[in-house]
Amino acid sequence: MPQAHAVVITHTPQRLRRTFLALACQTRAPDSVTLSCDSDDPAIEREARAASREFDLPIRLITRPALEKSRSGQARNNAVRALLSEATDDEARVIFLDADCAPAPDLVAKHMDLGRGRALVHAGRINMTAEQTQHFDEDALRAGRLPVTPSPEQLADVAKRHARYRRHALLRRVGLMKPHKPKLISANFSVRLRDFVTVNGFDESYEGWGQEDDDLGRRLYMVGVRPVIAVRTILAFHQHHDTRAPTAWSASPNARRLEEPCPVHAVLGLDHPATQPDPRVTQITPADAVPEPEAALA
Repeated sequence: MPQAHAVVITHTPQRLRRTFLALACQTRAPDSVTLSCDSDDPAIEREARAASREFDLPIRLITRPALEKSRSGQARNNAVRALLSEATDDEARVIFLDADCAPAPDLVAKHMDLGRGRALVHAGRINMTAEQTQHFDEDALRAGRLPVTPSPEQLADVAKRHARYRRHALLRRVGLMKPHKPKLISANFSVRLRDFVTVNGFDESYEGWGQEDDDLGRRLYMVGVRPVIAVRTILAFHQHHDTRAPTAWSASPNARRLEEPCPVHAVLGLDHPATQPDPRVTQITPADAVPEPEAALA
């Protein structure tokens, strides 16, 4: 069976603990967990070490100094570069999550079940209210249950999005859908490592909020990867907080660029990163008491 590698990205130490708890409570444990940061805030490492010890969870931590603009695509690529440096099987499935999204206990198992071969698995999320976030039930997660009870409105929302994505996937088969749809949402999706490498990962020239995930989906479709829709069946629970996103998708400065033609193989991607300070990789094990020496990521 192919391996499952969970990649979590963040720029802040906030909301990390619950995501690591949820990864530690999976019915099918991931073969590795990588936390890749668009920052080198030392508080992130402290949170990762505390979570590793509390949940008995090995974590690969990747940090680099924050840049003038956020580069979440580059942070994800840094995680995959670390996987590739360890001669990871290219049939492995990489499951991408945002650090403010705690996965349901069966998330990894379902990604692996539905994500066979050349599948881009579009999963979903429940956007928790402030009250739900406050009353997040950690004991329920440990018992294999959902940490909150979604409201009828929340369930209706994911069902509506699931139906829309299925419609887009069907229209795509007959050439009647925009090149980037079904739309990839990077907070919860998975793809085979080989296919991610084929398109050279995320395009690292996308900076700031938005559209780097749309661009990746578009290029994966261009090489024949098929969309698998699991928006209502593979769930992560998004913790309530203020967002950096603009009020409208089209308000992002990257939206216009997405309308332009693009190469399948990103010019700035896995094999040719955009200029950045050398990322640092630290292997954190549950037994760690003090920080270990760090090694540069080639």
